[in-house]
Amino acid sequence: MNSLFIALNLIKRTIGNRRGFLLFIITPALIMSLIIGFAAKQDEKASVLYINSDEGPVGRHILRELEYTGRYRLSVAATPDAMRTAVIEHKADAAFIIPAGFSEGLKEGRGMHVELLELSMSEASFTLRMSVDQTIRQVSMAMRGLDASGQADDRLNLVLEQVEKHQVRAARTDYGWYASPVLGLATGILLMFLMGLVNSSVSIMVEDRKQKTMTRIFTAPVRAYEIMLGNFLGSFAVGTLQIVLVLTFTRYVMNFSYGLPFMQHLLVMECFLLAVIGIGSAVAGLIRNSENIGAVNSMVSAPTCMLGGCFWPVSIMPEFMQKLANFVPQTWAIEAIRRLGLGQGLGDVAMHLSVLGLFALVLLGIGSVVMKPGETEAG
Repeated sequence: MNSLFIALNLIKRTIGNRRGFLLFIITPALIMSLIIGFAAKQDEKASVLYINSDEGPVGRHILRELEYTGRYRLSVAATPDAMRTAVIEHKADAAFIIPAGFSEGLKEGRGMHVELLELSMSEASFTLRMSVDQTIRQVSMAMRGLDASGQADDRLNLVLEQVEKHQVRAARTDYGWYASPVLGLATGILLMFLMGLVNSSVSIMVEDRKQKTMTRIFTAPVRAYEIMLGNFLGSFAVGTLQIVLVLTFTRYVMNFSYGLPFMQHLLVMECFLLAVIGIGSAVAGLIRNSENIGAVNSMVSAPTCMLGGCFWPVSIMPEFMQKLANFVPQTWAIEAIRRLGLGQGLGDVAMHLSVLGLFALVLLGIGSVVMKPGETEAG
């Protein structure tokens, strides 16, 4: 019962005010939603404007081939100036102009080019140029073959019509061999917010030490393990609320598919939460001055998040940093979620969960020792 009172008090002090609730509950859900929304937008069709001044069949064929790819949302532009304005104002991802006499120029063997307009190099403009160039090369090869047979003028339209039927097509099958490209970043951001609980826990514990609250608690008729259990349960409840809210909101409101079951995802995050609470209790025992709390973020949270792959894959870092990454819990949590996202089971990530549990066990043990006022303070 004493532990529950201590836990409820910690919860109230952490998220019982507007600032704490916004920082630890609302903000993570909003940031995750923005990331997922941005990723979903990247999967939408690119908006492309065009002007087709060619009166021959090649200009129409280029437009039909671009529509067939399904990657672009094509719209006719009124004038070249209106087209340029739309690209500059980010109303269109790219634009292109098929010049007059394009078909005739290809027939005569002249090098004809489509004018592409882009504000800066992007995935949409790059793939657009590749698609247009590939279509032009295919038409040019067909024309050379028809020229050799002396039937270029009569058979070109027929050849292009047959090409546009796409009687031979490639079927794309998703076997689930690759995790969602957003999964790593979304997980890293959520882990970063959970690491924010370290700062909160440290702040509360240092404040209690400064105000002699912790000393009075330890001198009360309450067992030491009840005090530590209360602090643990309070932090665990706040972290669990944060995790459940973010996962529920992104899954069922944003309709984002993480590629792994909810309960497996929650289990990994809860194991990481235990490690975070351990870090918080251990660090709090080492901080003596409230003015040094700000250093916790720069010396613990931020470096471990960067080293553990929250912002970029661990694989792109130098080899010695990849080895150091094994000593931070973020690495094991992200790798476990990535494996589950690839379709593996809990048995395949048992080692990762065990390592996270070991982090929690060791750090909570250290924290329970160094947090005792009689052993950490003089007088």
